[in-house]
Amino acid sequence: MKITFIGAGRWAMTLALVLHRKGNEIRMWEFSSNRLEKILATRKISDLPDKIKIPENIIISSDLEKTLESAEVIFLAVPSQSLREVLIKISPFRFIVDQNIISKRRPILVNAIKGLENNTNKRMSEIIKEIFPNSRIVVLAGPGIPFEIAAGKPASLVAASHDMIAAVEIQKILSFDNLRVYTHADVVGVELGGALKNVMAIAGGICDGLKLGDNAKAALLTRGLAEMIRLGIALNSNPLTFAGLSGMGDLIVTAYSPYSRNRICGESLGKGVDLEKTTKSLTGVAEGIATSISAKGLASKMRLELPIVDEIYSILYKNSDMTKSIKRLMERPLKMESNYEANK
Repeated sequence: MKITFIGAGRWAMTLALVLHRKGNEIRMWEFSSNRLEKILATRKISDLPDKIKIPENIIISSDLEKTLESAEVIFLAVPSQSLREVLIKISPFRFIVDQNIISKRRPILVNAIKGLENNTNKRMSEIIKEIFPNSRIVVLAGPGIPFEIAAGKPASLVAASHDMIAAVEIQKILSFDNLRVYTHADVVGVELGGALKNVMAIAGGICDGLKLGDNAKAALLTRGLAEMIRLGIALNSNPLTFAGLSGMGDLIVTAYSPYSRNRICGESLGKGVDLEKTTKSLTGVAEGIATSISAKGLASKMRLELPIVDEIYSILYKNSDMTKSIKRLMERPLKMESNYEANK
């Protein structure tokens, strides 16, 4: 198949390498000229294992039209706050996206981004649908640390869509010897899980930086998952989705992996490094920083109580004292963990 990647970061490159090994024709678009120059000179991505070299027949360029030409599948893998701008750049080539020249069918647009758009609080697939209303959209999520997948270690992801034929197609083209992909119909839940876990992973990293211990981190992430579910239910997703790969699975790996930018961000903050220095030290974007704004906005709009989201937002944007945030969380009114018994 002819497969295009919009974005050539570590996640896009990892997926591209899997698909290249399966014999697909891969083209990638990179918007940063400095980054493109470095990739072409070294044929490497710094965040992937050093032994990984990008094959010469994976074409990486800044020519958007040539990258999109004849694409049967288009992976979108840019920072969440850049997606709308990138889609607007693509829109002049709508004839390519809306109908493939060779097969005479619409390419599948795969959202491989885990975030929410600030100001609108929209999920990535909602933005894609807004700009390309006739597109076939699949959301790709789950515990996928690029370094490990690129190194050949086993992993599982989930492909969610309202178009199950498209979801199954992505499942088939991505599944390989070390990568197993499941399908899902709950697009909202899968997408929210992938976005919100980044906020909770920052919280988990703060636990590490403050050396609060395993009990505190386990409790924090469990209650964080409860907040993810609470928001998901309010937005009409299935609560069981958050017990799956895009919820609990991605939360676990993002909050514990030494390769997770969101966890690293939180740990740095917990050690007393300010946000500006922390973000500059990262090799890419920690999506949870921006997502905390949208998560707080959605909670306010839906009139939901999301105390961990509130505290992470306050730490990131109001310079809140982390010890006071912990105190506020610990001294909240006592309650039942679940209201299941009360509702029986």
